[in-house]
Amino acid sequence: MIKRVGTVSIFVEDQDRAKAFYTDVLGMELISDDELWPGADSRWLSVAPAGAETLITLYKFDENWEHYRSTFQQSQSLTLQCDDIDETYRLYKERGVEFLGEPETQFWGRFVMMKDCEGNTLILVQV
Repeated sequence: MIKRVGTVSIFVEDQDRAKAFYTDVLGMELISDDELWPGADSRWLSVAPAGAETLITLYKFDENWEHYRSTFQQSQSLTLQCDDIDETYRLYKERGVEFLGEPETQFWGRFVMMKDCEGNTLILVQV
């Protein structure tokens, strides 16, 4: 039986820029930053919110991932859940995060779309 989601992949052009965005701007923890294989140009770079079991792997988009071209710099349908969307929105806005509007209320909670430093669209959610 499946016990948990292990990783979610996001493709980026610049792994150092993405690492700084996800750790310094969004406040996630750096879980791993290792060579993808010996001598590789890209790295196995994973981040996660403190205490999370699921990791976000920031893969450098290159010829190895060509079959994912249609997802590169597009909406990832990845939701990042927070306790206080207004405070998180304010904090991230101060840190320069690009939002695609302001937090909206739905019957299930609140959300706002944002872009990471690589052009990927993410969804910030308060349930």
